[in-house]
Amino acid sequence: MSRLKSIARLFLPPVFVPKAWGSPFESANWSPRRGSVPGAAPTDARNELTPGVRTELVRKSRYLHKNSGFVRELVANMAIYSTGDGIRVQAQSGDPTWNRAAEEYFAFWSARCEITRRFSFEECQALVCRGMDIDGEYFVHKTRDGEGEPRIQLLESHRIGDQFGSRETVDGVGLDAWGAPVFYRVFEDDGKAHDLPAPAVMHIHEPEWAGGVRSHPTIQHSINHVLDEMELLALEKHAVKDNADVSRILKTARGELDDNGDFVVGGAGGDTETSDPVSLQRIVGGKLVALKPDESLDSFQSNRPSPTFTGFLEHLRRDSALGMIPFEFAADSSKIGGAGVRLVVAKADRRFSFRQMILERRLIKPVWAYVIGDAIDRDILPPMPGWWKIATVPPKRVTTDAGREAQQNRADVEMGLKTLSDHYAELGADFGEEIERRASDAKLILDTAQKYGVPIEMLWKPSGSALTPPPGRESAPTPR
Repeated sequence: MSRLKSIARLFLPPVFVPKAWGSPFESANWSPRRGSVPGAAPTDARNELTPGVRTELVRKSRYLHKNSGFVRELVANMAIYSTGDGIRVQAQSGDPTWNRAAEEYFAFWSARCEITRRFSFEECQALVCRGMDIDGEYFVHKTRDGEGEPRIQLLESHRIGDQFGSRETVDGVGLDAWGAPVFYRVFEDDGKAHDLPAPAVMHIHEPEWAGGVRSHPTIQHSINHVLDEMELLALEKHAVKDNADVSRILKTARGELDDNGDFVVGGAGGDTETSDPVSLQRIVGGKLVALKPDESLDSFQSNRPSPTFTGFLEHLRRDSALGMIPFEFAADSSKIGGAGVRLVVAKADRRFSFRQMILERRLIKPVWAYVIGDAIDRDILPPMPGWWKIATVPPKRVTTDAGREAQQNRADVEMGLKTLSDHYAELGADFGEEIERRASDAKLILDTAQKYGVPIEMLWKPSGSALTPPPGRESAPTPR
């Protein structure tokens, strides 16, 4: 092996001399039967994801989101099942009265929280979630409007950057000696840039490495697959159109005509080489076409697109969906059974839960602290220990068998294996609000039964409870 290395050094430039020959790791060894892997020596992700590379990935990703139905479905599913009608906030201080007041104030602020007042906080969550998949990241600026009210400003990824060749930032992000963000450089519509302090900007993304500063689109690994699929489909559709335009084929073949048969039809004008179409039409009916003896007219049947082609496209889509959500969840679940469906839904649910965690930590909690802290500073809300503590209520979880799971949840709650708050959280409901509603409904039932002198069971009877005797009777009637 050492002799082979020496020969390679004589005939190959130093940059092409493999450094892993003889390694016990076969994947590290060089082979002439395999292509070389692009990329230089391993380095920090910030050096691999350069501004030019990231910009090109975002450009192609946005194109696919505009033109590929499959990509739109992947992005839409992630946003719908992760944010739904909005991830709600529950205050967790020690004072229930203050918690309700803070939640009401935050809900009022959320109605038009964005600086342009076009989007609610729930809509902002969906926009940020979509941007995380299309661009790989989203930036939210904590600012104020002209009246001094706290607002948030949505900044898409192309707004954060720097001039070509600038060394003041890493792709628009200024860092200190420890690598922590100090400021973000934002481009305005007129091309001018200004710096926003890092505490005022929330960089929302799913980190995949410790040495990275910016993030790439979630679907970057499938860009080439989806582009190839779109091009192949365009060519195949064009071929199908051409085939559909051809209805019959005229073929020529030399041969002798045999006059023996049930009917003998002579040619027109005594011609014995061709049959008379008029005479033949009287016998068999329908429309006839007169052809020369060496010609035939056949119907054309196209076999495009072929099953092989459609299976190839499915392979491209499956590989494209990996890394986001299962292909069966996003596109086609007809080929999997009951156990497979449960596995696919469980994997998708874990993916949605992880995205909800990212939104909670990087968006919702900082926004709550900004808005409620401002309200306390302006004496709109009284100061309260633990005012920054919150819990989030995500939308209802996706499930494959709602009836069976609901029955199991009821049994777990009755046996004490699950709390009511956890049960309502899985349904996307607020525990405090639901308890208040239950108490209000129960009081209304009791007051109405007393007002009209009727048994409570005639208005409401929970399952498994004993009948209450009606007014004036010692025992309840025996049910038939």
